[in-house]
Amino acid sequence: MADLWSTLVGAGAVVAGAALTGGFTLLKGRQENADKERDRLEQRLARHREIRRDAYLDLLNKAQAVDNLQRDYLSADATSVVALREALGNAAIELNQSWKIVRMEGPVQVAEVATRLVDSYAELSRRMGSGDLTLGRLLDSRIETLRIQDEFLMIAARALDGSSPPR
Repeated sequence: MADLWSTLVGAGAVVAGAALTGGFTLLKGRQENADKERDRLEQRLARHREIRRDAYLDLLNKAQAVDNLQRDYLSADATSVVALREALGNAAIELNQSWKIVRMEGPVQVAEVATRLVDSYAELSRRMGSGDLTLGRLLDSRIETLRIQDEFLMIAARALDGSSPPR
């Protein structure tokens, strides 16, 4: 009878040990999976932030190109106006393409200000082309465009800092 009890206790201890080992292995595996998933999420968020930053910078660079051409257009002589008008049209197309990417990448607040910025440059170009622009209106439009650009920079920086969650 003592041998039976010894065998049962020994078998019970083996089963309990195997169960504990299996439980710890299972917990460790779950923890490793959770760690890997967290790392993947962090990498995905970092990549998404990088894509957004590149989209925002591209929009600002294209806006600067339009801005430079608008300044050149205002001071151009009659012979170079046609070429500058064509270059301004091409720059506006590129700005619109960058704007679409910003709209797609978001967040909504950044896309809304980007829309206002692109619209501001488009309105100024339209007025320049139609000749409907006094010096006062030009200065007002330029100041408003620069204000919107500063607002874009501020909201984009907040979005990149993570204070604005991804869409």
